[in-house]
Amino acid sequence: MSEEKRVIKLEPPLINEGTVLRRITGTRPVREGTFNISLDDSCTGKMIVNCYGHGGAGWTTLFGSVNRAIELFRTETDQSVPLRVIGAGCMGLTMAIELARQGFKVAGITTLALYDTASWRAGGYCALQSLKTAPEEQENVNQICAETFKVYQQIDLGDHPYITKEAVAFMPVYYSKSASSGIEDFEAKGLVPPPEDVILEFGRGVRHPNFVRGMTYYMNTTKLMQQLLREVERLSIPIEIGEIVAYEEVKEAVIFNCSGVGARKLNRDPFLTPVRGHLVLLNPAASASPIDYMILTKVPQDDTEEYVYIMPKDTVVFSEHPHEIDCRAVLGGTFIPIPENISAKELEELDRIEFKKLLDRNSLFFHGVPF
Repeated sequence: MSEEKRVIKLEPPLINEGTVLRRITGTRPVREGTFNISLDDSCTGKMIVNCYGHGGAGWTTLFGSVNRAIELFRTETDQSVPLRVIGAGCMGLTMAIELARQGFKVAGITTLALYDTASWRAGGYCALQSLKTAPEEQENVNQICAETFKVYQQIDLGDHPYITKEAVAFMPVYYSKSASSGIEDFEAKGLVPPPEDVILEFGRGVRHPNFVRGMTYYMNTTKLMQQLLREVERLSIPIEIGEIVAYEEVKEAVIFNCSGVGARKLNRDPFLTPVRGHLVLLNPAASASPIDYMILTKVPQDDTEEYVYIMPKDTVVFSEHPHEIDCRAVLGGTFIPIPENISAKELEELDRIEFKKLLDRNSLFFHGVPF
């Protein structure tokens, strides 16, 4: 006799035009095989330390990747050499902070934009998602993720030197058996509790069997980025807005390349693909109380399977509004490789279609009716 599954009753978010705060897009730097953490001295008179290509797992691989890059560099030079960081996403900011805290001389950070980066827009799900990892690289990537996860545990305990515990929350994620959760290795390593088979119930007859309840961290990417920027300021590391198209433009002899998508052009890297993501932010009217769960699943739509997910994002920052705005959640998601020659009109039409599909499938999943 099969064991009866626990029924989990969840309050779904309201999804209608009145609760949509904003439709947003972001571009993930997905690198075929694995992300690039390496030293490169082929540019005359320069040492390049690469740390890019983490796709949609930048936050999940953050601290492990930064540590690996700094260890590579530490074996090659001394602390008195001035260096520059390219990129001000989570990877670039954390890299600059950790270098400065370890006694290296960080001359500055150069970035195309301070707030218009995928790191601010990310949903905040701590899991190994949106990567194209080669089988021979998987264990190395898993170790980097586990190392990063342990830092989030440290933050959660209030023991981190510059990030406060309000920036993370350990909470349930419900995922369908047909979709990889991305936390399988955390479960295998005993970093999170074992998964539990459950049934989800949203009321009004909306019920989803064959789901699994796991646990991982929700990363409040707005608070994390705000705290990283505050630490950069406290350490007196200048941030310069501008584009670096060739390493020869940089006066410093050591460059940490955390440029994300920009590395495709800067490094002439054919393995890096810009992957467009579509997200919908919901305003506080979407739920009377904060959402305390995450969901990741796949659903059939237009003869294929598309992702539905929700993350409890409660604040957001935009370039035109650098002071945080309250929101309730973010809905996703898409993973669409973008060709270099796509026109603005084609991109606009792609976005229109994908936002309509995203809202339809999320509304169907939570309420049983399209948007």
